[in-house]
Amino acid sequence: MKLYYFLFFLFSSVFVFSQKTIQDKEEAFGKCKAPNCEVANSIAVSEKYLELDKIEDAQKWLDYSKKKLQKCPNDTQQYCINSLQSELFYYSGLFQFGLHEAQKAIKLATITKDSLHLSNAFLLEGINWYEMGKTSIAEKSFHKAKKYFPVTYHINYKRYQINKEYIYNNIAQLKIKTQQLDSAHFYNKQAYSFAKKLKDIRCVANVERTFGELFLKQNQKDSAEFYFKKSIITSLNGAIYDTALLGYGNLIESGSGNPKTDHYYFEKGQEIIRRHNVNASFQKLFYEQSLSKFQSVNDKNLLLSVQEKLLKIEKNINKNGNFHIQNITDQYINSEKKLLLSKINELDKQKNIKILQLLTTLFLGLILLLIIIIIRRKNRLQKKILNQKNEISKDLHDDIGSELSSILINANLLKNYDPNDKQKVLIDKISNTSSEISQRLNAFIWSLNADNNNVQNFTEYVKQYAYNFFEGTEIKMLFSEDIDTICNRILNGNSRKNLFFSIKEALNNTVKHAEANKVIITISSIDKKGLLITIKDNGKGIQEKNKFGNGLINIKKRIAHLNGNVKIQSDNGLKISIEIYF
Repeated sequence: MKLYYFLFFLFSSVFVFSQKTIQDKEEAFGKCKAPNCEVANSIAVSEKYLELDKIEDAQKWLDYSKKKLQKCPNDTQQYCINSLQSELFYYSGLFQFGLHEAQKAIKLATITKDSLHLSNAFLLEGINWYEMGKTSIAEKSFHKAKKYFPVTYHINYKRYQINKEYIYNNIAQLKIKTQQLDSAHFYNKQAYSFAKKLKDIRCVANVERTFGELFLKQNQKDSAEFYFKKSIITSLNGAIYDTALLGYGNLIESGSGNPKTDHYYFEKGQEIIRRHNVNASFQKLFYEQSLSKFQSVNDKNLLLSVQEKLLKIEKNINKNGNFHIQNITDQYINSEKKLLLSKINELDKQKNIKILQLLTTLFLGLILLLIIIIIRRKNRLQKKILNQKNEISKDLHDDIGSELSSILINANLLKNYDPNDKQKVLIDKISNTSSEISQRLNAFIWSLNADNNNVQNFTEYVKQYAYNFFEGTEIKMLFSEDIDTICNRILNGNSRKNLFFSIKEALNNTVKHAEANKVIITISSIDKKGLLITIKDNGKGIQEKNKFGNGLINIKKRIAHLNGNVKIQSDNGLKISIEIYF
């Protein structure tokens, strides 16, 4: 049995929009003022025509939806159009086109992240693959439909609602087709459980028919007949006449060959066709089942009657197919015209873009040239300033430095001439002042020298200074460093100078006020992003108000100038922590 006919029940009865007449829907469409409203209502009208098997009318309303949607693109409505178009192609036997539309629906459902839409789109893809003879690919699509079916969901407006039982029943039908009967029984049993739980009468009836087909494949005719009859009873109780018609076809096809029994079932099927609106696809399948059986018993009168009805149904189906092909051709021609106009416009745009790109390139080239000139001038200026700094450093060291050293030497020589107490005081003052100025000058010269501009050089300079500073005192100095990750980071002259004088201020405090006998200096990195300097002594800390007050203020000002932080702790001595970041 072709899945094409079997699956029609899925889409012909599970619409979630209200069961108004087509006239009501067209009137609702006429009241719309916004394009989105027109699209939604024209899709609803198309669905109603599809439900009544009026393919041509359904396609006309769907084409109108497509035109309206161009004015107000919407991914969800575009999904509805693609999935509905896939069905229209499917029922007209244009499976390749139906597959293409289903795959477009899959892409849109993926974009909107709607798992119910995605599940349904994969189901549409699967039934089209199946009809094209690609059962292995179709099975993958069905399993994807099962995978993406949501655990829970809330429907405001969905074109139709599928449930697990439909997916599992379709897989069971495919397994019957591929002779995997145990697997078919498993999936159909699952579908039966889901259908009963949700009280889905149509699916219950169809699952019962599937059990009948399964038992028929296993040559268990009594069980098959039992389930076919059970399916008919379930269908008639639920006013599901198309499935009941197929049940009678199954009974004729699988019967014992008793002409009276076959005629009885045939007349029951005819009665359903006369009294109820049954889709042409179901009628065709019923007559094909009957034709197969009547050929085997050589009933010529019934054969002619059935053949005439089949020819009439085939004519209508071919008419719908031709209508679709013509419609596709017209759409293709219109698309080609639009594509040609679009190509011409695109070429004009590309021409304008090329001109704009050329002008932009020339403009950017001029800006780049100007930037290069400015950078080169800046580099020359920086090099000139650097040379001047080095010259100043050299002059200060050679001239002023030597003169200060001379003053310091002469002051020390004067002590050898036995000066009086007042002269000794003046000589000591001259000596101390000269020594202080000389030290400050050396630090200033050091900060100007570009060769000393990294953390490693700074650390070495501080360490050497500290050892010299505490030499001859009773204070023991310990120095440690952990700068491997930042030893080559640059510290400019201003940073080096302010850091050094802050450290010097702290060391002076240790000697003059702390009454300490040990000091620990540590220089380390802060997560490769900064420098941490700590100076800790074991003295008395800050005891008196304003003691070390100006020195602390000076340190804070210098470090604030570098956007750093200073932390003072006075507990069992004084600890000064300085943080700066590169």
